[in-house]
Amino acid sequence: MSSIIVELLRRNYLATNKLIMLLQAGSHLTQGKETLGEICQIIPVTYHAPILASCVNIRSYLEKHASIDELPAPVSEIVQLVFQKIEDELTHTFKKETGIIFPFIQQQFTKDKIAIQPKVVETMLHTHELLIELLQKMRQLMHHYITHPSWPQSLKSCVNEMFQMETDVLRWIHFEQSSLYPRLTNQHTTPDHA
Repeated sequence: MSSIIVELLRRNYLATNKLIMLLQAGSHLTQGKETLGEICQIIPVTYHAPILASCVNIRSYLEKHASIDELPAPVSEIVQLVFQKIEDELTHTFKKETGIIFPFIQQQFTKDKIAIQPKVVETMLHTHELLIELLQKMRQLMHHYITHPSWPQSLKSCVNEMFQMETDVLRWIHFEQSSLYPRLTNQHTTPDHA
């Protein structure tokens, strides 16, 4: 029992330190003064890249371990499927953002208002909700990312990477929902149909 508490404290300490470092390194992110163009440049580097790196590490482990012996067989299979769905959603969403949405925002940025359709924002917010549900399912399947001392180090590292990916995804969603999408919906104007 004490090893579980130590592990939880260690993870909390690491997550807190990482957050402090990110806030110190990128304090401009917390000021809310960045332009929409700057936000579109910040998100791929600060959020997409670490999340995709975690996905690569997790996928690498799961490809080598078709079944995770430390978990019940049905749970092990579901973990594989849920992770694939999370990775697919993230990859598709990041491509949509960097390939369509962000270039459109940057192109429109020279105008007084950005004419992005509300349906685009609704779709992205729905994707955020779906990702949160999938992450909650993964957390449940992985027993809230608590590892057992007897597990191999490679599995502990994978579970830690899952926890880190969840943290990074939730930070990305929070940033977009607080700094990007509200500004896009506030700037939306409907064309005059008269």
